[in-house]
Amino acid sequence: MTADWACVDLNLDPVTGLYRKLAAPAAIGMLFTTLTNIVDTFFGGMLSASALAGMALASPVFFMVLTFGIGIGHSTNALVGNRLGANRPLEAKKLALQATSFAITLSSSASLLAFILAPWLFEKMGASDPYLQLAVIYIRVVLTGTLFFSLSLVMNSILNTRGDTLSYRNAQVIGFFANAVLDAFFIFVLDMGVAGLATATVLVQASIFGYLLLKVLKLDFMQTPALSDLIPIPALYKEVAQQSFPNTVSMMLVALGSLIVVSFVSRFGESAMAAFGVALRLEQVMLLPILGLSLAALSMTSVNFGAGHAERIREVFYTGVGLAACVALAGGTLLFLSGEFLMRLFNDDPDVVAIGTQYLKYESVILPAYAMTFIGSSVLQGLKRPIVVMMINAVRQVLAQLLLFWIAIELLGQGVSGIWKSLVLINWVAAAVMLAVARHAVTTMFVDSAMPARHDQGRSP
Repeated sequence: MTADWACVDLNLDPVTGLYRKLAAPAAIGMLFTTLTNIVDTFFGGMLSASALAGMALASPVFFMVLTFGIGIGHSTNALVGNRLGANRPLEAKKLALQATSFAITLSSSASLLAFILAPWLFEKMGASDPYLQLAVIYIRVVLTGTLFFSLSLVMNSILNTRGDTLSYRNAQVIGFFANAVLDAFFIFVLDMGVAGLATATVLVQASIFGYLLLKVLKLDFMQTPALSDLIPIPALYKEVAQQSFPNTVSMMLVALGSLIVVSFVSRFGESAMAAFGVALRLEQVMLLPILGLSLAALSMTSVNFGAGHAERIREVFYTGVGLAACVALAGGTLLFLSGEFLMRLFNDDPDVVAIGTQYLKYESVILPAYAMTFIGSSVLQGLKRPIVVMMINAVRQVLAQLLLFWIAIELLGQGVSGIWKSLVLINWVAAAVMLAVARHAVTTMFVDSAMPARHDQGRSP
């Protein structure tokens, strides 16, 4: 391990302290990622409401493509961490490189397919000109950089298995400022419109990937790799695919769920779409500490599962749920009290502000449910049980939304507020189910496993 960050031991250090050390830098990194998106939204608002609506329309489609990188990243964390916990560094290195190769193949293919199908997808989502055309321009430029996004996620996951969340934070902080400068340059100097915003995003992400790659190559178990290590090894490709497929599908279901929400919101016009796009960015800021905690939970669970530390994994689960719930309550309170003020920072259209403020009030109630869902999901992934998360997401993101949105709008005639009310019900039920399943998993984690549980807190031999 290099000395670029405070040394941590995921097997030995106190769990609460590890949550602080791992989650805080991760959350700050994700904060600056989201702030970068908010800056893009800010500049988009300076262009027009149509530009805002087009970017909001493109967001779930891009996220759907990115699900391959996210799924492989989560899988890399679980599988590499498991091998490091079992003290098998050479296997960890080989698997990390095969996961990188796997990400290159899948992300490139998905980007090409989305590039071709984007106009058709947007039309099916109910979009119309002028923001339909702007959405196509924006998404096609961003898709050229999807591979950099995916590989950055995989590199970050490899770093996380050694407790390094600082490198991602540093990259995102620098990327935020670089993106702001490039946004202004491409819009005001080169007059590129939404294509300029997308171009800035691609250039910054390519730089972030390069930085994280250099950090990965300095890790104790990742030094002196060769390009030949990226040649597919069927057995390892299969292992990565088996772990990443449910993770990717889970993330894809989240993206599909976003598409469903967008398609229903778009029925209420451009103002509703613009409001949703801005409010969604604000919501994401409040989710960042929770996501940081969930990332820490995944890393600690995967390494300790490999080491056979049963009691420690249970501590990771219960401590994570408590911390995430407290953070969510604080964030929800802030959204509820300051939603209108925050909306006005990005758009002064009365309809946009009113709809966005309403959404944020409902979202403040959902945040604690997200907290419980995310921690439960991370622990299950660390225990190499991603298929459970996939099944819960299938119901939460697709079946329940389609059914309840239709009831709220078509049968009850509640308008756009019916969507927000449905989301409250759906996410609280899903959180209860996820917690129950995760609690059962941490109780029975070694019953069907070939690895014996270890009750000491020492290192794996």
